[in-house]
Amino acid sequence: MNKSKPSNRKRIVELANRLFYEQGYNQTSFSDIAERLHISKGNMTYHFHSKDELLHAVIEYRMEQIRETLRDWKEQYPEPLDRLKRFVTMLLNEADDLVDCGCPMGSLNAELGKTQRNIQKESRQMFDLFRQWLDEAFAQLGYKDFGKKSMHLLSMAQGAALMSYVYADPEIIDVECQYIIEWLDSMDAQ
Repeated sequence: MNKSKPSNRKRIVELANRLFYEQGYNQTSFSDIAERLHISKGNMTYHFHSKDELLHAVIEYRMEQIRETLRDWKEQYPEPLDRLKRFVTMLLNEADDLVDCGCPMGSLNAELGKTQRNIQKESRQMFDLFRQWLDEAFAQLGYKDFGKKSMHLLSMAQGAALMSYVYADPEIIDVECQYIIEWLDSMDAQ
């Protein structure tokens, strides 16, 4: 069976996604991507007329990955508290990358928020997907202030990711995730 080779467009988006995360959006050039993929800059501009256009594709790529992950978690964890804990476990699973590069969503939003607010609003939609998913879980647990609970959980997770990156210390994620799990367990006990 022949496995078809991914299209150049898909390869560009996947590599740009990784480089935007590792190096930052503003520090990554078309040339960086073209060189790593061994394609011409002309091939890059054939698929994406501007770096902003490529960024839009990367954001959509990330959002589709998030949607797929959240669908899977909802199927795997029918109980809302288990789903919330699975969200926290994501930090533990990604600790090495978080220590090395920070949170891919948080880093991109922080970078774009400084000089490219119009694009940052689009990038923020990644957080919105998580917020809606968390809202549903907290609502199923019976919390009327589910939106506040979701924002608190996201804020704790982002804080843990940021501080582990700042201090290059994965133990921060371990400790903070334990505190978050205890917070979730205390809500379930109420």
